[in-house]
Amino acid sequence: MGLFSFFSGKNSLAALSDLDNSRLSDLGLSRRDLFEARHINRKVVGNFLTSRRAERAYFWLK
Repeated sequence: MGLFSFFSGKNSLAALSDLDNSRLSDLGLSRRDLFEARHINRKVVGNFLTSRRAERAYFWLK
């Protein structure tokens, strides 16, 4: 179960959208990730956000 498995519904994405950019950055996400997630099947939104977060962490550590 990924960190973002909680965020599989539209209400959860709306809650994430309420965060400012620095908080999203702390989570390893961006506004663009949230907008793209709104167009994805709800069942895989958590996986999508987790993969985006992992990708950014990989490049940050590199």
